[in-house]
Amino acid sequence: MNNPDPLEKLHQIVQEINKAGGSYHKFAFGNNLVINGAYDMTKYLHYYGIPEDLTGKTVLDIGTSTGFFAFECARRKAQVTAIDLWDGILFNTIRDTLGLDVRYVQKSVYDLDPNFGQFDLVVCGSLLLHLRDIFGAIERIRSVCQGEAIIATAAIDDHKFDDKACCEFIGSRTLDEAGEYWVYWRLNAMALKKMLLAAGFSEASKVSKFILESEPGKEGFATPHVVVKATV
Repeated sequence: MNNPDPLEKLHQIVQEINKAGGSYHKFAFGNNLVINGAYDMTKYLHYYGIPEDLTGKTVLDIGTSTGFFAFECARRKAQVTAIDLWDGILFNTIRDTLGLDVRYVQKSVYDLDPNFGQFDLVVCGSLLLHLRDIFGAIERIRSVCQGEAIIATAAIDDHKFDDKACCEFIGSRTLDEAGEYWVYWRLNAMALKKMLLAAGFSEASKVSKFILESEPGKEGFATPHVVVKATV
């Protein structure tokens, strides 16, 4: 029996994922094969300040969803672990399709502790806005970080608050194809930096600010984000 043609197999996988609703992240494989996603993070990757070369580094991607940052760090030669609340079936399918070696663990950020491991780089993108206890999550992030953390979350306009540390409670419930989720908080950069320092990081600095927009035909979101990098 002949082995299946790799391109034909890829086409079938992409078609099946798109038929089931696509994924959170958009993935392009070439040959006009694209997994439809709510967000094309290739447009925003440069805002995160992830090192180009992660050879020999351990990375934890928290709230990975369908894995964009985990896969990007793996491409940069890191040893990557990714966590989220979901069963990981779609994540693992995309990972295997991309041919990358990334470990997925079904786990909440609140369940992280030093016994899970110590990571040179911890990435957390667009998760904190959905969490009731932001500072508790940041303490858990610190507990597994032995180097740097890159945190992105929904942002308040800094210029409106005269450099005060501010958090705004949103309390917005949304229903979509994945089910129910909430948006609880928006922060400004100073609030996020102060939380990171209070959690035990030695330094924290704003990296960038940008507007994260969903792809055409998706939810129509345009959410200001801030990115802060912290070091142990």
